[in-house]
Amino acid sequence: MKTIKLAKLTKEQYETFSNYFTDEKGEYLFEGMWLRNQCMENASQSCYKDETTQRRRYIHFYDKYIAKKDDTDYFLSLKSTYIVVSNTLPKNEILEYKKRIFQALEQSGFKKVDNKFLKDDMFEVFIMEYDNHPKNKDSGATFPNNYSSIDIVFITKNNDWKHNYDRMWRHSTKMIRIPDKRGNPTYETDLEVLKKYLPAQIEMGCGPSIETDIPPLYEMHETYKVQNHKTKKFYFGSEDTLMEEIIKNPEQMYKKFAKVPLACLQAKHSQAYNIFKDAYQKELFTGTLYNNNFDRLVKRLDIDEQILRVYERDIYIPKIKFDKSIKSLICIGCHADRREVQKQAREQGLKVIFVDPEGFIERGVFKPYPIEGPQDKDIIFKMTFTEFMKKFETKFL
Repeated sequence: MKTIKLAKLTKEQYETFSNYFTDEKGEYLFEGMWLRNQCMENASQSCYKDETTQRRRYIHFYDKYIAKKDDTDYFLSLKSTYIVVSNTLPKNEILEYKKRIFQALEQSGFKKVDNKFLKDDMFEVFIMEYDNHPKNKDSGATFPNNYSSIDIVFITKNNDWKHNYDRMWRHSTKMIRIPDKRGNPTYETDLEVLKKYLPAQIEMGCGPSIETDIPPLYEMHETYKVQNHKTKKFYFGSEDTLMEEIIKNPEQMYKKFAKVPLACLQAKHSQAYNIFKDAYQKELFTGTLYNNNFDRLVKRLDIDEQILRVYERDIYIPKIKFDKSIKSLICIGCHADRREVQKQAREQGLKVIFVDPEGFIERGVFKPYPIEGPQDKDIIFKMTFTEFMKKFETKFL
């Protein structure tokens, strides 16, 4: 099957891709999953009101990227894709949603063949409708009588997608994403306080990546129609246009989806990362770095890392093996990712320290974005990765 060329690469980016991103088959597996339910615990985001508002929307994608060279240029290409959008909504909203999907299929030239829709001998779409979704039984989910479900699966031809589909539903039984209750952490500005908490192990969030021009996670939330960045509301029903957009123009949408992998390849180590490496060499930071990012910037510094963004039910919350020599866990640029790492650190008597500006610059304006779940005995250095590492270098290196 032909691949879809997404973007040109330099020789250096091609080599970075080959050396740090790919598996033994030369493929980079890029995956994302968002599970959104309306419930009382997340009412401010989901607009839950009572037992009649129980909308559910699950999104899961699993893409395979490769890098190839033609006569003159290197390219990042899409080898295969699988994406599913599963909606459980009031029946009138399902009917409207289905109408828009079928209009998109017709306008885009998809043809019905047996139980699927085909286009250009390359893309396939499966549509599955249920009054009571068969996966509800596994999680004990129940919905009002006027609700029904529809799953739309978009794949490249002959993609064996059912394993990933089932994996999403197994993963969906783990928990509902409920925001943590914030305690009363202590704010510090002088890194002198760190002396009694070194050496430290590191958990890294998206903050350092953003400083190297890798898009923040909320951009992916907008791209995949997960959550409105400004209002913090989940996308449901008429606001969910993701699958329509993919069906109408797959190549354009996959160039859009490739923005993050491409930015990871283009990213360069900043001065802060170089200081960070020096801190590891001096053993002020030690042990495996627990990383919520997929940019491989840490791996490229020859620092051992464990990627936490794994979508497997049994290992979603890993048992953390903290280094025996450490006195603290420093969480750099972490807002809400994998909070269980911090919880396990507290349970083992480690000091939890956050480094985060608690906000971001948007169109030249600073927008507050407090860390979600710091607790009473935690410490926060309200500064960027760069600001922190420069001060760290002066104080300790």
